[in-house]
Amino acid sequence: MKQRRKRRKKYNWEAEIAKGNTNAFYNSTDWDILRERVLSRDKYECQFFAGKWNDKIHKPYKIKLVKATIVHHIIPIKERPDLALDINNCISLSFEAHEIIEDRIRFKYRKKKQTITKEMW
Repeated sequence: MKQRRKRRKKYNWEAEIAKGNTNAFYNSTDWDILRERVLSRDKYECQFFAGKWNDKIHKPYKIKLVKATIVHHIIPIKERPDLALDINNCISLSFEAHEIIEDRIRFKYRKKKQTITKEMW
């Protein structure tokens, strides 16, 4: 658990995210509190691999119990900054499920180009 500051500033996160300042939001104490609430609500279980949630595009290849470490916004905060701190807009996912949903898993298996080095004697 992250140590929190005793005195916190009140931010208007909707305006900050609209400016494009999402890193400040994800490093904030408000996000840490919401993240802990979502993980405890879902009992630290990945909802994607448990078969309890899908995004109608991706489906789990196998139903299994996986520990959740990441909290994902269902509707991205860049589209709807007003839902950034809404607990109903967040879901608990494992790292692998988050990569699948964000379509970053396809880059994992991409073949790398081999560099041809000139042989020198």
